[in-house]
This record gives sequence, C-alpha cells and structure tokens, in this order.
Amino acid sequence: MDILKLFLPKKTASFSSEVNGNISIAELHGKKIVYAGGAEQTGGTITGMWKKAFNKIGKLPHPKGNCLVLGLGGGDVIRLLQKRYPEMKIDCVELDPVMIEIAGKFFNLKANGKLKIYRADAYDWFSKSGRKYDLIIVDLFIGFLNPERFRQIKFLKKMKEHLAGGGLVLYNSHYRKKNAGEFQKFLDLCRCIFTDMDTIIEYRFSRIIIMVK
Repeated sequence: MDILKLFLPKKTASFSSEVNGNISIAELHGKKIVYAGGAEQTGGTITGMWKKAFNKIGKLPHPKGNCLVLGLGGGDVIRLLQKRYPEMKIDCVELDPVMIEIAGKFFNLKANGKLKIYRADAYDWFSKSGRKYDLIIVDLFIGFLNPERFRQIKFLKKMKEHLAGGGLVLYNSHYRKKNAGEFQKFLDLCRCIFTDMDTIIEYRFSRIIIMVK
C-alpha cells in the first residue's frame, strides 16, 4: 500500500467552465474539495480559513440582517453563515453556472426562503440592485487571484454605498509573498474608502480584510 495516497485528495469528477477553466472535485477523508484553475476553492484549508474569520469577528451587529456573498464556489461561506446565523437572509451572486451546478449537486446548496442565488456578474450587481446589506463578503477568484476590477477604487466605492449603517465587509484578498507590496497597495486603496479596517486572517495565498462603514 502506498501510504502517501492516504493523505492526498482523490479526484472524483471534473468539469470544463468558460469562466474558471478546469474545475475538479476531490475527496479526502470523506470531505469534498473543489479546485478551480489549480487553486483550492472549497473545502480543505478554505473551510478552516473562513471558520477562523467568523470566530474573529464574533457576534455580528445584525445577525438577522441581510448579507451579500459575491462568489459562490462550493458554498463554504454560505454554509457557515447559515449555521451561525440561521435567521440571516443571504443573496449570493455567482457568474459561473458550473459552480452553481456543483454547489447544488455535490454540496446540496440550493436557493430557499432565506437564500437567493443569482447568476450574474458581481461587478454589475450593485448597479442592478438598490438593496443595502449589513454584511458583504467578497470571495471572488479566478485561480489564485482576485480579478483586477474587484481591486479598484470604483468597485470599493460601490460596495460601501450598498452597506447599511454599521455594516461590515469581509474581503478575501489574494496574497503573493514574492509581491507583498501588491497587497499593501490594495490595503492602502481600501483605506481610502474605509477608515476602519484590519487584516484578520493570514494564509499562504490569502488575506481576509475586515472593513467597517
């Protein structure tokens, strides 16, 4: 027996996506992991990362309020929110229909009375919706990186405009050790819009930033 195989995910399914390229589903110790563009998107360390983030922020000011999640993946963020804040109403925006299919088929995550899943471009969402949110979570990746337009001041301003009073943003930013200055530049940009902010989670390829209106 190859002992090493016991500690490596076993690929169980694969999909081709116009948005994310190759998407694969793997299992490790009975848990499903989603990879897109070679990057872990759901399960594995990603689940642990978001658990730590929610533990850091503790009790939300509006646990029965409205939440917007930009980027579905396999639904890690939504499942954790539903468990912690069962009365919260969640809108999720996801561009990739393949990801929506995977979240439903492999993770049993489907729209219901308190969860709406919209197939739409997250960048355009704020122009289409006038709704304000108590919590906005940005978890938008293509492979290992956030698309550049979601790291620009125009998007950050739109996001702030759609926060309710006292609202919070959790932004999952990509991080590259060899280009740490890129992350600092993004922090400085965020600070131009949100005066109260902090980095609450540091992972190898990610940093989660909290921003307060």
